[in-house]
Amino acid sequence: MNQHCRKAVILAGGKGTRLRPFSFTIPKPLMPIGEDPILLRLLNQFKMSGVEEFFIALGFQAELVKAYFGDGQKFGVKIKYYQEDFPLGTAGPLSLMASEFKENEYFFLANGDIYTELDFGLFRDFAIKSNSDMTVGCVEKKEKSSFGVIETDNGEITGIIEKPERTYSISSGMYVLNGRAVSKIPCNRFFTIPDLMNVYLSKRLSISAFMISEFWMGIENAENLDEVLNRTILIANSDQI
Repeated sequence: MNQHCRKAVILAGGKGTRLRPFSFTIPKPLMPIGEDPILLRLLNQFKMSGVEEFFIALGFQAELVKAYFGDGQKFGVKIKYYQEDFPLGTAGPLSLMASEFKENEYFFLANGDIYTELDFGLFRDFAIKSNSDMTVGCVEKKEKSSFGVIETDNGEITGIIEKPERTYSISSGMYVLNGRAVSKIPCNRFFTIPDLMNVYLSKRLSISAFMISEFWMGIENAENLDEVLNRTILIANSDQI
């Protein structure tokens, strides 16, 4: 079995404000998708790729998440929790976990509100093969302009494209990092993954993009939750045919 990426950090400290009123009583990581909470589905996917140890960064309603997952034994993994006394961003919580990773050790980092059908083993293998300091899981998005676009050259119109479609890549909220990343993060301060990427770029450290073609969705609101739930029902029904 691949000895890299046997650990994963999951960010689960958000308040889920866009999922209110549901998130007043249930923290977003425990929102159900079918029979299982969002976070349990993600944990099981990581486990299938060989992850054995999880470090979960918590903030809002931390005790409910701890009560559900415990030490991870009933799910066949080890879980350790780190409490954010105030929001630390998407990279800041790693400063609390500095002792957990060796400098040359690769590990996963993921937002705790993601639904994806990605095989994390493929993500891991790509990251290790690329030998990059950071690998970002990327999703391709297409956006259609609301306007016709005029093309000009020295004040003359050379063409018009009616409502063109633009393709671009976004971060999926899933990453592979090595232990050296932790030393780049200020202690106990709000610090984001874009902040960390800018540090890497300024130091000419390598960042690779792993393109995700499988279904992916960050669950930000009730509409996202409904879409994911409907998809899982559709998949379950098709498996029974």
